[in-house]
Amino acid sequence: MKHIFKDENFVRYLEDKFRLEFEYTEWWRKIISSEEIINNIKRIEYIYYEYRISYIDGISVFKNLEVLDLWLPWWNQLQELPKEIWKLTKLEILNLSDNQIKELPKEIWNLKNLKKLYLENNQLQKLPKEIGNLKNLEVLDLSYNQIKRLPKEIGNLKNLEVLDLSYNQIKRLPKEIGNLKNLEVLDLTWNQLQELPKEIGKLENLKKLRLTRNQIKKLPKEIGNLKKLKVLYLPYNQLQKLPKEIKQLTKLEKLVLYDAFDLYNLKQDPKELFTILKRLEENYKFEIEEDSDSEIRNEEYLEEKVYPFLEKKIEF
Repeated sequence: MKHIFKDENFVRYLEDKFRLEFEYTEWWRKIISSEEIINNIKRIEYIYYEYRISYIDGISVFKNLEVLDLWLPWWNQLQELPKEIWKLTKLEILNLSDNQIKELPKEIWNLKNLKKLYLENNQLQKLPKEIGNLKNLEVLDLSYNQIKRLPKEIGNLKNLEVLDLSYNQIKRLPKEIGNLKNLEVLDLTWNQLQELPKEIGKLENLKKLRLTRNQIKKLPKEIGNLKKLKVLYLPYNQLQKLPKEIKQLTKLEKLVLYDAFDLYNLKQDPKELFTILKRLEENYKFEIEEDSDSEIRNEEYLEEKVYPFLEKKIEF
């Protein structure tokens, strides 16, 4: 399959593994008119052109395509996908990150073999309920969009292992989130959540939970059921209560609490909270938030702000 075309401006390389990297010129039309090529190509990556691409056509002819990567930061400007993309029934990886996609055609959810879907940094405001058809999906990246709510059908993705919803505008999670039994990573950084559904406790395989920069006032006691949780990020929230069940997270290795509490509106007995935090401090490794611009560590936050405040309340 190598060197079918010798024009280097057209094909940078066409490997034996059937990976194609090219510029989107008139040569693209030559590709899609060659049956020899379209029947053997399994990967298409890095489509770019002298001008930014805002639309792409002819992609559906690649019936054996397994990987389609349309990610090219600061360059591609895809606003929509051709509806015939659903014909790529063998597709396993689809990367549409860093484009300007506002809406996905519902036909995309007919890609039943899809395992990884990357939609980071687009302009999506909602997801269609057909997302629940992607039963084989293992990775779903929806970060840096404008999503306000999730359809309950998200709970149908029983094989999902990584769900990145960071940097959106989500105010609540559907209770069906608890159906994601194989989920290992859930990132909800920088949304507008005020609470978590109790069903979060059903995520029995969850290892990493990021809740940084939300408006969370309380955690459900069911969080104590996350027996495999290793990392929990809670900075920059408005916690008024910390459930004692959090002490049941025996696998926890990293707990980040910097600026997590709304101390002046506590809904919890100060002595109880003080005891819980001391127990956590004994058992778990407190860390600074990775993306924080502050150098104050959790220990300093607790020692200089939280504990003195609670001790005064207790004495009073």
